[in-house]
Amino acid sequence: DSSLFSRSLQGLRRRSPALSKAMVAESDNEAVAVVKDLVAGTVGGCGGIIAGQPLDTVKVRMQSPLTRGLYRGPMHSFVTIVTHEGPRALFKGLSSPLIGNAPMQAIVFGMNGNANRIMDRYVPSLRELPGSDRPNFLRLYLAGTWAGIGQLSVCVPVELIKCKLQVEQNTKIKLYNGPWDCLKKVVQRRGIFGLYQGFWATFWRDGPTYGLYFVVYEMSKYQLRDRQTGKNSMASLLTAGGLAGVSTWLFTYPFDVVKSIIQTLPDDAPREHRKLIYQFKTNYSLYGPHFFTRGLSACIARAVPANAATFLLYELTLRHI
Repeated sequence: DSSLFSRSLQGLRRRSPALSKAMVAESDNEAVAVVKDLVAGTVGGCGGIIAGQPLDTVKVRMQSPLTRGLYRGPMHSFVTIVTHEGPRALFKGLSSPLIGNAPMQAIVFGMNGNANRIMDRYVPSLRELPGSDRPNFLRLYLAGTWAGIGQLSVCVPVELIKCKLQVEQNTKIKLYNGPWDCLKKVVQRRGIFGLYQGFWATFWRDGPTYGLYFVVYEMSKYQLRDRQTGKNSMASLLTAGGLAGVSTWLFTYPFDVVKSIIQTLPDDAPREHRKLIYQFKTNYSLYGPHFFTRGLSACIARAVPANAATFLLYELTLRHI
């Protein structure tokens, strides 16, 4: 009965007033709320991808064994790419995340929003305190982790194709003629599971840390809100998004380095080299712990505009749909 469902949901919001203030779509119809999360997540994801792609290319060039010896640092990498390959080279591989990461971000925000609503409804201990506008951060972490694991089915192939295209330098002799050609050749050479090369590195990079991502964002929003109105300004949303991105990358960056290494290995690389533990042990033995911070400054510089754009566009889209 739709009227009963509506009254139940309204009762839920009276018990948990902070839910609608968290980054979760609000609607008397669950299906409509999910669609809103998906649409807003797609818009936010595309904005973040475009804003962050140039520095993401620099980051991957600094990490990959095919290109990392060519550059003295992120700035040298940026200048060299622009000088020798042109500014458009900074956007190599952009179409892959735009095609794949848009639904990936939609999955993340959709699963996160839905999990928050379900836990708020059925798990009393994960609701906010009556009369409080403070989000339940444990619930946010669990929902974010669930969303981070859910998006791996799309994320790993997208990241693989993006990274392979980003490390191509010779504009005259190309291994791949765009993302679809790359996908086709990977499947031809290594089968469908070849698209999931680097899965475990991506799992540990994205799974648990997506929970941290949403917690830091909501915590920052809560601290930066207007105390009188309880609302956030555009500047506070941008700040919260940037803080969420930076803190998450600091926690998870070593896994991203290993992921880029594994995903840019030649197709004929030994199977052992594709393993997470092998890459950690080998590179730690050869280069020490600092190896796992290669490209970190470019990553942090990228995280601020990319994540600020993602969250800002997400929030603004939710407000207008």
